[in-house]
Amino acid sequence: MAHRFVFLADTQLGCFATFSGFDGAAIEDYALRGLNVRPSPRVEGFAWDAERYREAVAAINRVHPAFVVIGGDLVDDPNADDQVEAFFAITATIDDDIPLHWVPGNHDIAFDYTVPTPASLTAYRDRFGDDLVSFTFDDTLYLGLNTTVIDHPHEVPGEWERQLAWIDDELATAQRLGVGRVVAIGHHPLFLDAADEPDSYWNLPRERRSIILDRFAAAGVRIGFSGHWHRNHLGTADGFTQVISGPVGYPLGDDPSGYRLVDVGAGGVEHAYHPLEPLA
Repeated sequence: MAHRFVFLADTQLGCFATFSGFDGAAIEDYALRGLNVRPSPRVEGFAWDAERYREAVAAINRVHPAFVVIGGDLVDDPNADDQVEAFFAITATIDDDIPLHWVPGNHDIAFDYTVPTPASLTAYRDRFGDDLVSFTFDDTLYLGLNTTVIDHPHEVPGEWERQLAWIDDELATAQRLGVGRVVAIGHHPLFLDAADEPDSYWNLPRERRSIILDRFAAAGVRIGFSGHWHRNHLGTADGFTQVISGPVGYPLGDDPSGYRLVDVGAGGVEHAYHPLEPLA
């Protein structure tokens, strides 16, 4: 049966303030790293990001999809109670009959925004729920990964192994039940352009990326959705397409803030990015 869902990436309340107030030299330095930081006066708080998220929620309620998935970086600072509270308050305005699922981003589940620890994992689970998420809709299994652990597992012994066993169990169950399709969801993309590309901040390490891609290939997983890069991009390798979606919040590429509509049907998975209306 065909269905439509909305994929959001990087609501990241507080991100605009983090990138505000830079001088020309700092902006140029970011540009040399492929990051498009816009000149702006220094601001505090998260009003800009919150308004972007409210616009996305208004679009969701107009489209009224079967469900919504957020691909992590819900907030900019997991230690900022006001950001977390505002995220939940805005999220609560999504129509009650639209289910919502999310996976953790590095800004949600690592106190230093990069490396998770036992304390940061516990804090995430207490605030946001399970960090490994799966659900089935119609004939499709959605497999939501904790990519921050995959990226940096060394401070949380056993968590990468636990996640890999969970992936194996989910894929085996899907095969046993005859699920027609599996769609992967994560914050970090597995890769940007090639399965064997060098490791970078924007992809997952080859050492563990290859293990997951081998599992996906064996199970017939052909597509995954992610955020993290704050821009739109498609990469395909060995029959797997990695869809990197632009942010609801602050863009770091040429794409504006927006959301992605995904249509799943017998013919495959189609998707399109929809920019949010410009702020006045």
